[in-house]
Amino acid sequence: MRVPALFKELCEYGLALGMKNISELPGCWEQKIDENWWIACNGHENPVQCSKSAGAATVPPFSFYIEFNGWPAGIVDAGGGSLCAGAIANEETLITALQSARKAVA
Repeated sequence: MRVPALFKELCEYGLALGMKNISELPGCWEQKIDENWWIACNGHENPVQCSKSAGAATVPPFSFYIEFNGWPAGIVDAGGGSLCAGAIANEETLITALQSARKAVA
């Protein structure tokens, strides 16, 4: 099974920031990528509420919850997921933002 490109980019971004052992965190690992994108990653075996889900959503196990400009944009895991597909907010623009942010910390 191949890992979806977006999930791979999200993981590589976290690794570039030095994230590890996120299953040991009390909740999700949360990070602002740029002025538009924000993510929360759940490294636990059970769903976990992130700080921005306002009680309405939880992040599934081993998944990324993604927001664009403060709005829910998708949930992605190693098997796939769903992400908004607008003209500005889409998989391609998120991958580009992740790559840029990763280069900035390198």
